[in-house]
Amino acid sequence: MGGKSSGQGNDTPHDAAQHGTTQHSTAHADDFDTMHAEFADTATGSAADSAAYEPTAPRKRRNAVIAIAVTALIIVGVLAAIIIPISRANHRHAEEEHSAALADCESAQREFATLNTTYTVTLANAGKLAKGDGKTISEDHATALASKIEHIDDTHTVSSLVKSECDTRQSTDDLNELTRRFGAASTSMVNRMRDVQTDADTLRRLVEGARNSNRRGELQKQLTIAKAAYERSANKAAENLRAALQAQIANAGALLEPGSTATNPQVNDALGSLTDATNAVINAMPLDCEFAACVALTFDDGPNKQITPQLLAALKQADAPATFFVQGQFVSGSNTQLLANMAAQGNEIGSMSWRHKQLHTLSPAELTKWFNDTDDVIESAGAGKPTLFRPPDGAWSEDVVDAAKRSGQSVILWNVDSRDWDAQASAADIAKTVLDGASSGAIIALHDGNERTVEAIPQIVSGLRERGFTPVTVSTLLDGELEPGTVFYARGDTAQDSAPSDGVEVTQ
Repeated sequence: MGGKSSGQGNDTPHDAAQHGTTQHSTAHADDFDTMHAEFADTATGSAADSAAYEPTAPRKRRNAVIAIAVTALIIVGVLAAIIIPISRANHRHAEEEHSAALADCESAQREFATLNTTYTVTLANAGKLAKGDGKTISEDHATALASKIEHIDDTHTVSSLVKSECDTRQSTDDLNELTRRFGAASTSMVNRMRDVQTDADTLRRLVEGARNSNRRGELQKQLTIAKAAYERSANKAAENLRAALQAQIANAGALLEPGSTATNPQVNDALGSLTDATNAVINAMPLDCEFAACVALTFDDGPNKQITPQLLAALKQADAPATFFVQGQFVSGSNTQLLANMAAQGNEIGSMSWRHKQLHTLSPAELTKWFNDTDDVIESAGAGKPTLFRPPDGAWSEDVVDAAKRSGQSVILWNVDSRDWDAQASAADIAKTVLDGASSGAIIALHDGNERTVEAIPQIVSGLRERGFTPVTVSTLLDGELEPGTVFYARGDTAQDSAPSDGVEVTQ
């Protein structure tokens, strides 16, 4: 009982704790209310406002703020859900447009570059045509074409774009603009090429027509040479080569028939084949001055006991054969051996009659005697009967020619006078005169017995060879043309028994 009494008079630990808590909570609440009241008084400055204050208002306001924030977040989320995809879609679209613009620009640039190469070549070729063969064939067409090329102004449409390039760093609009410019330039080039090419094609057809005509002319010329080679090669070249040449001659002749429809390439092929076959035959023959550039060195008025041996030595050293026209009166004694030496060295000996005199002043009987006496002493020297005759000073008449014809001799004059008979002419002067006047088929007049002439021989022979000429004897030069009584100035150049109106012609 006493314990109970004690319990009633004093709280148990549990009750005391609970009571303490209650007291504590109450005290805390009282403190809170006091603080709140003070706060309210301070804020409102009146007891009435403090009495009206409701403790739940802050929570409502916080809830409202939270609600607004949540709502805002929801709205933002919704907007984000809508805007972000749209933005991404727009970005992707912009990228796609840029990629497409870049691809279009690069394609236009490639087309431009290809066309520009063709365009440049077309204009360049047209320009060459207008300045070259085209101008030669048709000056009017060439001038018109050149003018059209000259007045093409592509500074802004073509030239300015040559170094332009499509770059991924460029904007879509810039790429599209560059694409447009490439396209415009390409169109411009096509139109310009069409205009220029039309005129160029017209001019080219004229040129090709002229070339075709020229090639036919060349084939005709080569056909003439081929026929001569075939005829002149009898017993001089292998028959299989001659047979091949004959076949090409027949082919070329068919292409040149008036009704032939041979194309220019066919004519070219025939020309090449005919030329090859002709050359094969010519190369198989001994030297023939019909096809080679030959000249004949001739020496008058010998033999001379002192000078002729020097002249023969100079010619031998130069490996150049020559033709000597000798006077009968000098072919005696030791000079007889000189003639034998001339012939043995590969030189040719012709007649100049008995002595140096204007033969047209002689009677026919005297002419005959002089011819016969000279022929006899030449034959007696072992040089054979001469078939060539040169009248002194080149003076001849019909009677002189008739006398030569009766002796079986062609009359050999000259078309190059060395002027070595001029006492003022040095060896260098003589050589220069000869070399300046030399041409294929030339007969060159010099004199035996002249030391300056001997001195000039090395320079003359080397100079002739440097110019492509081959020194030969007169008979070699005129092979196939020689005929008794025919008067020759050079190969292919004859007087054909014609005499001047006064009956006398003086060459020198």
